[in-house]
Amino acid sequence: MTAPFILYGNVNSQPATRVALFFRLAGIPFQYRHVDLRTGQQKSPEYRAINRFGRVPTLVHGDHSISESSVILTYLAEQTGRFGGRDDAEKLRIAEWLSWLADVLLPVQRARAVRKFNGDTNALPWLDASAASGMKLFDEHLAGHSFIQSERLTIADIFAFPWIDLLNESAIEATDYPNVQAWADRIRAQPGYKPQYELMPSADAEC
Repeated sequence: MTAPFILYGNVNSQPATRVALFFRLAGIPFQYRHVDLRTGQQKSPEYRAINRFGRVPTLVHGDHSISESSVILTYLAEQTGRFGGRDDAEKLRIAEWLSWLADVLLPVQRARAVRKFNGDTNALPWLDASAASGMKLFDEHLAGHSFIQSERLTIADIFAFPWIDLLNESAIEATDYPNVQAWADRIRAQPGYKPQYELMPSADAEC
């Protein structure tokens, strides 16, 4: 039977990695569609028909075409009953974490993008300082906590993890943040985990 979830992504995309990681950790099969970012496929009329923002990831499920990784993760948690809030109050807490993480850890991603994809290096002093500030806040929160919200894995962890999994590409020393490092190791120990460059193929596939 063909998997009902179709993920459009790219192996270099950390937002797309979040969605693939959700499926892998949940043990849910999915169809994968490779989007060639180098040739600008994400800006083509065909792709913009399913994602008005012209970027990855996109999740297609039945009549729904959903963009933005935090929204996709929330949708998947509701659809599958995995990694979401157990009640309305916890769902709100997780939504808060998704917003907070997107704010304080985004410089980590930006620092990686500049270094890996030959961006404007003049931005690096500001990005590196902002990334260090965000990582410090994240590390402080994780002191005494196994996971971000409650003591179980949720979509908040899945959302944050790709940025931390590739800290070396952001030129951030993981050992400077021992609580983050311990948290990341707990996620890597989860059944189904694969690192980013193994999560998604470089061509269309059934996963």
